[in-house]
Amino acid sequence: MDHAVIAKEPGMKTVRSTRKRTLVALLLIVASILPCLHVGAAGSNLQVLDTAPDAPDCLTIVGDKSDIQIVVDSGDYPVVQLAANLFAADVQRVTGHLPIVTSTITGAPQIIIAGTLGHSPLIDRLAADGKIKGLDGIKGRWEATLSQIVDNPFPGVSRALVVVGSDRRGTAYGLMQLSQAIGVSPWYWWADVPVRHQDKLAVKFFAPQEDAPGVKYRGIFINDEDWGLNPWASKTFDPKFGNIGPKTYERVFELMLRLRLNYIWPAMHACSTEFGSVPENVALADKYGIVAGSSHCEPMLCNNVHWNETEMGKWNYSLNRDVIHSYWEDNAKARGDDEAVWTLGIRGIHDAPMEKPPMDMPGKLSLMTQVIADQRALLGQYVTNQWGPVAQCFVPYKEVLPIYDAGLKVPDDVTLVWVDDNFGYIRRLSSPQEQSRAGGAGIYWHISYYGQPHSYTWINTTAPALMWEELHKAWENNTRTLWMLNVGDIKPMEIGIDYYSRLAWNPDGFALGGQTNFLRAFAARNFGDKLAPPIADLLNDFYHLGTIRKPELMDRAWALSLTPERAAQLEADYYQLLKKEVSLSEIVPADEYDAYAEMVGFPAHVLGETGLIFMADRNAQLGIDVVDNTNMVTALRNDLGGRVESFNTKIAGGKWNRMMPGMATGKDLTKWSSEVRWPWGEKSSTSSQSETEAVDQPPAGQGWRDAATADHQSSGQAEWSMVEGLGPSGRAMSLEPANLQASWKEGDSAAPSLGYDFVSKSSDATVYLDFLPTFRLYPGMKLRVAVSVDNAAPVLVEVPGSSGAENENGPIRSFAVQNNYVRARVPLPGLSPGKHILWIRAVDPGAVLDEVSVP
Repeated sequence: MDHAVIAKEPGMKTVRSTRKRTLVALLLIVASILPCLHVGAAGSNLQVLDTAPDAPDCLTIVGDKSDIQIVVDSGDYPVVQLAANLFAADVQRVTGHLPIVTSTITGAPQIIIAGTLGHSPLIDRLAADGKIKGLDGIKGRWEATLSQIVDNPFPGVSRALVVVGSDRRGTAYGLMQLSQAIGVSPWYWWADVPVRHQDKLAVKFFAPQEDAPGVKYRGIFINDEDWGLNPWASKTFDPKFGNIGPKTYERVFELMLRLRLNYIWPAMHACSTEFGSVPENVALADKYGIVAGSSHCEPMLCNNVHWNETEMGKWNYSLNRDVIHSYWEDNAKARGDDEAVWTLGIRGIHDAPMEKPPMDMPGKLSLMTQVIADQRALLGQYVTNQWGPVAQCFVPYKEVLPIYDAGLKVPDDVTLVWVDDNFGYIRRLSSPQEQSRAGGAGIYWHISYYGQPHSYTWINTTAPALMWEELHKAWENNTRTLWMLNVGDIKPMEIGIDYYSRLAWNPDGFALGGQTNFLRAFAARNFGDKLAPPIADLLNDFYHLGTIRKPELMDRAWALSLTPERAAQLEADYYQLLKKEVSLSEIVPADEYDAYAEMVGFPAHVLGETGLIFMADRNAQLGIDVVDNTNMVTALRNDLGGRVESFNTKIAGGKWNRMMPGMATGKDLTKWSSEVRWPWGEKSSTSSQSETEAVDQPPAGQGWRDAATADHQSSGQAEWSMVEGLGPSGRAMSLEPANLQASWKEGDSAAPSLGYDFVSKSSDATVYLDFLPTFRLYPGMKLRVAVSVDNAAPVLVEVPGSSGAENENGPIRSFAVQNNYVRARVPLPGLSPGKHILWIRAVDPGAVLDEVSVP
């Protein structure tokens, strides 16, 4: 088929191939069978100029007479030297001119000076002379940056841009933010975002600019890399090493530096070479200022995936303590000088549960206590304090959480890293007592997951709004020491990673998630102002449909469970998503098309075409236009397969070959591990391995309305707030703030309330409430709202599945995580005929109401 691709030929710029005829024809066929429907820059103090004025507070980087010099003391940290050279290369990308990076001042009239307090004699001299304003604002802080124009800093220098860091990363981040400001995207390499040329380049600072992160450790986890990053690195990018190694990690670390992400859990599946077994990997992490860590199942920075039980015995600390202890001790000795976060505790090999014995909870508590004590003794013996107190974390993931909740005493200085349910909903946060811990709290969160009830590793459809809802809730409840995001293969998760990096840096910087504003800003940074609104519009639709159902989670049973009206609406919405993408792709400049296809176009087609495949299969199963719909499934299947091939072999001239998995990642398409449970893999018209629509439905004629359409709403310091892009409705009402202070007693008239007018025609009626499947904040709490009619006594309604008693494989939460809602049924007996108001009042923090069905 003639697919939408961009081809690069040797020695030529990117050119668009003739690629629309088959796609447009395909969309026309889809349309013909559709049933008719009856239902800024780095900061506000900085301005980048494309002229070179000789004006106060302006610094010319590239002008008519000469180019800037970048001065970094030779005794400063390696990451500062590296960042200075990256910035110089970025100036060259923009202007064609490469500034000189030097360690001495040579008399140039204007220069950039970058340095770390206490490690740069030039910076320390300026500070001693009182020439840097506002230094007290960054002294002693973590990764803080101060940038400003200084006149006459040294003899012979008329003006300098001074970038000061409180520590090594603070300085490097200041330079990398300048790179973004002059137009070099953090995604210039990983997503092929082109750099717009400017002949001249200058910056103007209206005032000193100070910046520092909210969350201390902001990390990404490369995971489930078997079908993307690993084959790409092994066979395309670095065939000499033959795996994910130093060449790949250097590109990862540069991206992280540009995004101000400072912490990594490296790739750890059996297909990958262990990060710590390659000394150059560890050295590169230090060079880029990256804090190396390890995941929840890799204690003491040790990846045990290749543990040889024949040679080393069982991975069971109760049976094989000496061997395992020696294994950890060797690693503590080898990595003791590195800046790291050391993961404590023990699970099974790789991602398996903790091995038995012990069998009972007291035995598990005793063993885990001993493990942690032994690990901390090794850290105390071998690990340096050069980087401050030794950072340690404990991640109660899956079977470990019940052990913690049973009374495990984790030392006070260890960070407790809470976890989501693998689908974005945080299982629990810190209690008031836990919030006072010296080690603080963290969160481990997913935008990619390989596991039951079904994996989602192909594309990222997790809405920024959901990330904000859950991670900002964590922030509000003092989860501020460590955030970790599972990003799968990095591609095509670019937009989610970008939003996460900015949210972790400034958790209060996105008002109610700010999804549309972020998407417009992201599109403007990477594709220009003209394309920003339509790209943001397309992405909002994309995330909305992905919230209703991720493509990886679709199956025949889900499609057949839809009402005819719902199926028709989804079919039309998928079609419109593809139609928008086709129109938008026509106006994307040729040199931007690779980046557009990688981050926007391809994911949109995966979602839209997968959705249409299941809608067409649904029609065929129901006997509706069987031949046409069967042919449609085949045409869409072929087109989508062609797009995967194009992504790998034609986009960016084949740069990403083997990065994008095919449509099948396993032989049995009905299993949780398959890419998608495609209809051609079904053994019958139903699927016993998928949930069905097992929720109560309103009676015929009783419709739904978005919770955001309330007829009455209270206001105050706490209130129900509409979060754009959140929930299946795309405008769910979240109770804000979501901290422990936002609690009310049953029947409290001052509680935040929503009111919905309705007319009763009979004495008995039922209300249905759809909530996001969030959890209560911590064990011992509940997640409830109070429901009443007019002035009657309220009924307490607990959000289904919110207690933490059930995981994502239970009957309630398996449905919830795949559909992003749970439904509560509330009887309303004894109503008088006529007009009424249904009141929903807050009780516990953390509730999110999406849709309401009233009589």
